[in-house]
Amino acid sequence: MRKRVRTLLFLGLIVALAAAVVGLHQAREQLDSSRAAERTRIETLYHRIDDDLNDVDVSLSKLFAAASPRQSALLLGDVWRATGSAGSAMALLPLSHADSVEMSQFITRCGDYAHTLMGGVLQGRSLTDEDRRQLQSMRETCAQIRSIAGDAIESGEYVSADNVDAGCYEQNESEASISEYPTLIYDGPFSESAENRAPQADPGERITAAQAAQKAQTLFAGGKVLSTVYVAGPLPVYELTVNTADRGQVSLSLTEQGGQLLSFMGEPTGTKNDPPSDQESRRLKEVALSFLQEMGVEDPAAAYAQYYQGVAVLNFAPRQAGVILYSDLIKVYLDRENGQVMGIDARNYRLNHRQRALDKPRITREQAAEYVSDGLAIEHVDLALIPLTQCTEVLCYEFKATRGETFYIVYINALTGQEEQIFQVINSEEGDLVV
Repeated sequence: MRKRVRTLLFLGLIVALAAAVVGLHQAREQLDSSRAAERTRIETLYHRIDDDLNDVDVSLSKLFAAASPRQSALLLGDVWRATGSAGSAMALLPLSHADSVEMSQFITRCGDYAHTLMGGVLQGRSLTDEDRRQLQSMRETCAQIRSIAGDAIESGEYVSADNVDAGCYEQNESEASISEYPTLIYDGPFSESAENRAPQADPGERITAAQAAQKAQTLFAGGKVLSTVYVAGPLPVYELTVNTADRGQVSLSLTEQGGQLLSFMGEPTGTKNDPPSDQESRRLKEVALSFLQEMGVEDPAAAYAQYYQGVAVLNFAPRQAGVILYSDLIKVYLDRENGQVMGIDARNYRLNHRQRALDKPRITREQAAEYVSDGLAIEHVDLALIPLTQCTEVLCYEFKATRGETFYIVYINALTGQEEQIFQVINSEEGDLVV
């Protein structure tokens, strides 16, 4: 009898071990499939960056040969559009990818610099020798970034979180990769001075690495901090990697002053790529708004949205007394598979948000509407504070209007009636693109 029991127990153990082996094999297959999908997504982004930066190089090459203001303005516009596309692709790379943040910031500045020069050319200003020198420097650095992307594509060796060393160390300013990029001197909202400065509001008391880790565990209940990195600079931060219970591995950035949440980013659980239904769009917006309210963001207004592989990126700006504060824009990243917030980018909000002394409009909405083109049908009007330069914001009426099937946003100065900005909104499979 005992021998029979032992035999049954032995057979049960074999069955259990076999089931465990099968389960482990299935889990490994799922993990391999997930890694393959993520690798394909990243490779696609690198190809897009490579193509866009090739377009930048070609346009700048033609620009140096251009003689007419019209052709110069057209080519600068091409540079602006190509850098915008490359920058949006870089923003979708995991935060663990080496230099992706610094490169994205540089490319954004390049695009805004080209846009600023384009505006000057359209107003009759010629490109100076200093402009051409900076454009050449910009071209050379973009070529270096393209080379990095090309090497990654050719070798197939993409940096991932698995390759990032754990531990806590200090990165000095002299070691920061951003110092390798040329400084572009111009008067634009994305100028380097916009990044190399402290928050305009009181950020609070300084925290230690241990306090940063504790705050990370509070933000992600049940999470385990895997690494903490202190990064010095104009805005010192702690970069943490956290293994969370419900979002997987998350990259997290907290300011040293005040321990404010600057950004966090996880990975999507799916690759959904079709345009969202109205119901899904409403649900994602509700989730994002709820998250922002928990953060203490005042009266957030939805700006526009974009959709990529498995990810929805919703942009919001807080309001003060009903006025939209576009300098304080926040990006919320949502996992379309589970409808959960998987990341935010609150850098602009942390740097710019404060109580403003707002001007009162000197013209009415009706008077401002007279400065909008007669060919546009106005659908909605808001008051908004928009950045013109790093040091200048202006109160405008924001007119959302259409001409046929084309959608525009026009900003009319609420004090002078001047037409400050015009954007065209392109509705694509990836969401609303503003150009």
